[in-house]
Amino acid sequence: MSDLALKFAVMSGAVMLATAGGYWCRRLGYVRERTGEAIMTFVAVFGYPSVGFLSVWGTRLHPSDAVLPVMAAAHSVLMLFVSLAMAGLFTRDRQEKGLFALAGGVGNNGFTLGAFVLYLLYGEPGMGLANIYILLFVPVVVLVMYPLARHHASEQTRESVLSLLARSVFDWRSVGLPATALAIALSAWKVPRPPLVSAWHLVDIFVYLVTPLAFFGIGLRLHFSRVLPLWRLLLGLALVRFGVCAAVGAGLAALTWLTPWPIRDLRWNVYVIQAFVPTSVTMVAIANMFGLHPREASVLFVGNTAMYLVLVLPVVLWWFG
Repeated sequence: MSDLALKFAVMSGAVMLATAGGYWCRRLGYVRERTGEAIMTFVAVFGYPSVGFLSVWGTRLHPSDAVLPVMAAAHSVLMLFVSLAMAGLFTRDRQEKGLFALAGGVGNNGFTLGAFVLYLLYGEPGMGLANIYILLFVPVVVLVMYPLARHHASEQTRESVLSLLARSVFDWRSVGLPATALAIALSAWKVPRPPLVSAWHLVDIFVYLVTPLAFFGIGLRLHFSRVLPLWRLLLGLALVRFGVCAAVGAGLAALTWLTPWPIRDLRWNVYVIQAFVPTSVTMVAIANMFGLHPREASVLFVGNTAMYLVLVLPVVLWWFG
């Protein structure tokens, strides 16, 4: 077993144990369910942005790399609004529509799923392109997902788009946005990352601390009694994430053939595979941060991920392998 495969196996085991731990700690009364809100806020505001900052800083960027993250951001933004438009087919609840849009818009593209699938298929080149793919993830979260979540979490609908955007940008929870911009600048200017980051394996340490913590928070909010009442949303999310997202991703990639920067070959496979991975942990974090049906968010995440692993991933490995 390769070093990376071993890391993934350890992480997968930690994720399952952490989710089960959170679930049973709530059921047995050891930890209050509301603690999940604080945990997921910490993960979204400080945890993942810290990992992203160090990872982006350590990635050597070239002008030719710009098309992949830009098109990835375009796909996420487009799918957020496509999912919002389709949400009415599966629910009439205002907050559930916002949650469905978030769940359909952004996938689990990082090490815990999308990036590792690419490693299984294409080795380190696939993993490297996966890191470039998610460069603009934080700006999409802060500039699009935060305002959308804030809008649907409140009964107040008269606030303008510019006002929602300004509140998100200047919110203390948006610290990841300037951090990402700084990391991109440091990488572009070829400022060396401190050697201790690699020597002490700081990125690995952060990943192995933050990811189980996030899944523990998901477990705290997980109520299996909500699965049957959410069957329409679960099936609708599967349709969006594994059908519509794949079609839109392939379509956007094909459009780049009309430009001087076409997405082809390995970059095509990376882009399309990442386009229809299951919904992201960040969706659950944002639902907790803004009070957007956090219990339902945990159910949607777990259910959508399980569907992908059982039904979709075998097809992906066969088709793209």
